[in-house]
Amino acid sequence: MEHQELTGIFRKLIDANSKFVLTTHVNPDADGLGSELALSRFLGKIGKECVVINHSETPANHRFLDHDNEIRTFVPERDKDLVLGADVLIALDMNNPGRLRSLEKYFLESPATKIIIDHHLEADDFVDYKLIDLDSPATAEIVYRCLAAYDTNLIDKSIAEALYAGLMTDTGSFRFPRTDGEVHRIVGHLLDLGVDPFYVYHNLFEENSLGRTRLLGEMLSTLDLAYDGRVSYASISLEQLKRNNVVPDDVDNFVNQAGAISGVIMTLFFLELDDGVKISFRSKGETPVNELAKLYGGGGHKNASGARLTGVKLGDAVRRVLADASQILTK
Repeated sequence: MEHQELTGIFRKLIDANSKFVLTTHVNPDADGLGSELALSRFLGKIGKECVVINHSETPANHRFLDHDNEIRTFVPERDKDLVLGADVLIALDMNNPGRLRSLEKYFLESPATKIIIDHHLEADDFVDYKLIDLDSPATAEIVYRCLAAYDTNLIDKSIAEALYAGLMTDTGSFRFPRTDGEVHRIVGHLLDLGVDPFYVYHNLFEENSLGRTRLLGEMLSTLDLAYDGRVSYASISLEQLKRNNVVPDDVDNFVNQAGAISGVIMTLFFLELDDGVKISFRSKGETPVNELAKLYGGGGHKNASGARLTGVKLGDAVRRVLADASQILTK
């Protein structure tokens, strides 16, 4: 969607409604959390009623963004009427209703106008408006454009910090594809508003528990290569998570550590969960790992995607995905 059309629809929907509920995907990251917090704070400044409700608890290293405890973890008995009674429901950084988990039923049943704001491919048809920009490296950039077009003077330090966190993480600290001059111009504005880059980076990446640090060491010690060194792969088991007192959210970014090897163009990271295996895919250059993720019902970007396999064992998932990776490597 063109920027002008997208921001125009945003303004129309904001002006025409009063009660908003914002949410993001299960196991939220800084882009989802930062986008919903920034939008919620902006809506509050223009006199709208707004509540942020997520299925998952906010990961510990992201809680600094929610300094006023704005985010609710969904409790149906307490929160379902807010979802069902909203004028507008906005799902940020996601395009599949299944990723709402416990909110999905109420989100779909609500008579509210439904919107997604996202930058991922292949959105499901479950909303009234899709504010999608596939050229944006982060949902936070799309939110920034919407807010700036509405009234740039209302973007304050608190809003800027939330947007900066989303932009920084989803661009891989401004190194991934689609990190262009416009992204840096937006970041320049956010920094001018008082955002401290060290503070954000430190909280997101340098406040690790001892267990997480030890678990990263375990993962790296068993890291292996395939396809003549072009593919790196690693895994974390439930036993390892429990032994190190680590939750699944704590292994965010492990996949990037596993790919920092000369000659590797694709990285596969497998995380065992109670009901199956979560797979993270990363690649360099023109290798389309999103096509590999699609084989398992997942998706994402060409160079960063994800999927989940339910009811499978960790070892079986590793063998299956490694075998299927040959289809992508030949392209």
